[in-house]
Amino acid sequence: MTRTRHILMTLLATAAFATATAAAESGQPPRRGPYPDASQRSARDTRFAFSTYGGFRVLNVTSDLFAANEYDFGITDDDLRTGGYGFEFDFAVLPRVDVSIGFDNGDAETYGSYLDLVYEDGGEIEHLAQLAVTELSLGVRLRLLGGAARVRPYLIGGVTGAYYRYTEVGDFVDFDTADIYYDVFEEKSFLPGFFAGGGADIAVVRLPDGGRVELFAEFRYARSQGEHTEGFDGFGDFRLDRSGGLFGLRVRW
Repeated sequence: MTRTRHILMTLLATAAFATATAAAESGQPPRRGPYPDASQRSARDTRFAFSTYGGFRVLNVTSDLFAANEYDFGITDDDLRTGGYGFEFDFAVLPRVDVSIGFDNGDAETYGSYLDLVYEDGGEIEHLAQLAVTELSLGVRLRLLGGAARVRPYLIGGVTGAYYRYTEVGDFVDFDTADIYYDVFEEKSFLPGFFAGGGADIAVVRLPDGGRVELFAEFRYARSQGEHTEGFDGFGDFRLDRSGGLFGLRVRW
């Protein structure tokens, strides 16, 4: 009986000790497992991103003015192709959905001369044509893969407002008097529109706390519409289409 009591007391003491030990360790992670904080940090997606980029832009202008420029001076949309640069700031609203605010700028210039008229000495009657387009955009970027992927494709689209400035500076012909005169014609417009595109981010450096430095390439199309104003207000409505590639650096944190 004494021996049985001793065994029971030993078993009760062992059970109590095991219960106390389990209770003491229940709030601690396994020694070989990830700590909760570290696990959360590795899984945390980035909330913000800043991008800077350069690229090229191909124009397609539907306008009586630009049609007349091609007919009279030989100036085409291809002559006004331009490079550009821009910046974007993104902030996450869902795990793979960002709102993007962007700024983009590009300008080009070319010389045109009357195709059917020349000076008496045979010299060309020419002027300089300049086109500058500065855009502000508000869009949504949908990232198709999660943060663990090294290459992440995405789609982007939204609205844009383009500040458009077109200038012609040089010699012109007054067809009523046949006089040749120097002048400057300029128009400025703010053109609402939309844009859409797609691209891919490639991680090159992973930063602490889930951040990363990425290279990216993107194709983007934008369209804006408005009316000719000021010196060219007699040419009516026009549409300005832009398409091209962007290449840049993006930092996420």
